[in-house]
Amino acid sequence: MLMKPAPNPLDALIAGLCGRVVDQPDWPAIIALANQTLLTPALFASLEQAGRIGDVPGDVRDYLQFIRDCNRERNVRLRLQLEEAVATLNAIGVAPVLLKGAVPLFLSQTVPDRITSDIDLAVAARDEPLAQACLEQLGYVGVPDGRGMARDRDVGVLELRAYRADGLGRPKLVQQGKLSVKIPPAQSRALHWIVHDLLKEGDYWRGRIDLRHMYDLAQLAESEPIDWATLRALLAGRSARNAVEMQLLTLHRFFGTSIPPGCGERLTIRFQHWRRVFASCHPILGAPLRLAGNLFWGARRFSRVHDLARRNPVHLARRIAAVLLNKDLRSKI
Repeated sequence: MLMKPAPNPLDALIAGLCGRVVDQPDWPAIIALANQTLLTPALFASLEQAGRIGDVPGDVRDYLQFIRDCNRERNVRLRLQLEEAVATLNAIGVAPVLLKGAVPLFLSQTVPDRITSDIDLAVAARDEPLAQACLEQLGYVGVPDGRGMARDRDVGVLELRAYRADGLGRPKLVQQGKLSVKIPPAQSRALHWIVHDLLKEGDYWRGRIDLRHMYDLAQLAESEPIDWATLRALLAGRSARNAVEMQLLTLHRFFGTSIPPGCGERLTIRFQHWRRVFASCHPILGAPLRLAGNLFWGARRFSRVHDLARRNPVHLARRIAAVLLNKDLRSKI
């Protein structure tokens, strides 16, 4: 009798995030992938909510719960940090716009299980200097790489930026106790994740997947209606629109997210979808595809780096090496 092959770790992890335990799971590989993609607490929470956590071996269950509990403790501290920053900005008449992981951190009635890397806030461009000065009075100082501000006693970096309208509706004012914030519409939040990952960081060309953001999109689409067709039409350029369709096709394949009829039917979209899923499921066999994607991404950006090459050729060389050697992936697969 032929043995059924064990599912690859990516499919097994996705099943777990959907509250299912696959047959013959390779738990060390699943945990390694969950840790890499920052989804370990979400994996435990999904299986617990679905009533399937009892199907997990005891040592694996204990590990998953330990990571979940540690992350909840960290999120409690992040929430207090966020509330302090919001209160300080409210005191000068500014209700900041919450971005990315700051939204569930603020709105959730319980401590969220999402691993949040930092706290992202936005204010009107005219308010940014005053808002930054107020945060500096709380002890925040700029971090060395220039991406945000931090304090020694905190567990996360706070990023403050100027808010840019995207044409998908104005942020909604939300009050919680004495605190006031603005929450962008669901479509704006979805657009932010897609543009950041696929276009700004080049995942569309490089064939990479930020599985944590993919899971965020799936949960967002499940909780709030999103007009994907309008979101796609808003983007200028064929590559940007193709990137949205590819992301939707992958969302449907991974999490069963409902997508518009006809989405992803073109051969280009289906190939891009297949390429990154295949390379993620089979890293060794997919290595040539990844290398080709990195080279293509580098070629697209080459015309924009002449200034950097002239000012800091060593830094440019390091960036090129990081891309080609996949040293800049962080939580991506």
